[in-house]
Amino acid sequence: MKRYYLCGPTVYNYPHIGNLRPIVSFDLMIRAQRQLGEDVYFLHNITDIDDKIIAKAKQENKTEKEISSFYEAYYLNLFKLFSIEMPNKIVRVTDSLNDMYEYIQSLIEKGAAYQVNGNVYFDVLKFKDVYGKISNQKLANLISDSSNEVDKRSPYDFALWKDTTEGIKFQSPFGLGRPGWHTECSCFINKYFEGKQLDIHGGGIDLIFPHHENENIQHFAINRQDIAKDWIHFGTLNYKNQKMSKSIGNIIYAEEFLKNYSADTYKLLMLSTSYSKPINITDELLASLQKQINNIEAHFNKSQLEDIKYTLDKQIIDSILKNVSNLDFSLAFKQLNEQLKSPLNYGNAFFVFKVLGFKLVENKVSNDDKELYRKWNILKEQKQYDKADEIRNILKTKRLI
Repeated sequence: MKRYYLCGPTVYNYPHIGNLRPIVSFDLMIRAQRQLGEDVYFLHNITDIDDKIIAKAKQENKTEKEISSFYEAYYLNLFKLFSIEMPNKIVRVTDSLNDMYEYIQSLIEKGAAYQVNGNVYFDVLKFKDVYGKISNQKLANLISDSSNEVDKRSPYDFALWKDTTEGIKFQSPFGLGRPGWHTECSCFINKYFEGKQLDIHGGGIDLIFPHHENENIQHFAINRQDIAKDWIHFGTLNYKNQKMSKSIGNIIYAEEFLKNYSADTYKLLMLSTSYSKPINITDELLASLQKQINNIEAHFNKSQLEDIKYTLDKQIIDSILKNVSNLDFSLAFKQLNEQLKSPLNYGNAFFVFKVLGFKLVENKVSNDDKELYRKWNILKEQKQYDKADEIRNILKTKRLI
């Protein structure tokens, strides 16, 4: 069994389409691997307590639970809207506090962490030969924890448990407070995979340091091995030549995207570029991809109208899926476009789209549509072109031809 983990969202705001790149890309990869016979267990987390959630709760005069529950539900609903398969397990921080107490205590007992008053810190200098491995930097070149705690042994040490004066607090063996962000993921991975090494750990490129670096060193301290064999760090989505940012005002939220484009268009966008590279989104690019999706959908619907039975080429299909499973997205995208150049090969493309969860191949042409298509062909044969054109416009509007 392959063990996968993807860092999930901190649920305090609406996700934008850049936030969706890791989960959609993971979904494409896992769907392809499972079709090719791989057994994958996918663990995903929800950060439902954090400084950002606390700030949002204060801003809206609500509880942290009200904020996190609302945005978690919103995030999970996007799985349906974007046709993303649910992970094998989703774990929340607030449901796992006892697990985190035990994990932090284990780090203390191994001499990798220490408590000062109500705070618990990881002792980075004890692992200075390992720390920096994920970000490929030496400890001396890394920026220390930005917090201003004066009770730490080293400025590089990071909090596992925080004695906080703001927001919700939990009673723990270390005192009232809340867990540090960097500890939750390594704790979940250690528990649900029983200390075993992940095959793949994923997240946005911005998480390499300090989050993934800190995850890895905690796992190493307990299990004496890196937390993952391979790391997948996804590039940013840029709009108007800049990374999406509230301060710049160039964010495209997920539901806003779906008002103008289909979920399939977003998936095709992911396949069009290497997963690790930034994608510079333009309105022209999205319109072009939407047009391509519309054309593919029309071909698929027409194949149903004409009851076409395709002969599938398993070798070609497996080759495309193999590239998707290896995250060679741009190569798979090129192969798919090759299949779409000839009607004889449409079936191969349709099969791959179905495996990858594209909605366009879920369309079921009705008997009424088939009758309308038959009538259109009869009118053409009878050279009643005016009436035929009226039906043709209806068929095109429905993307049936």
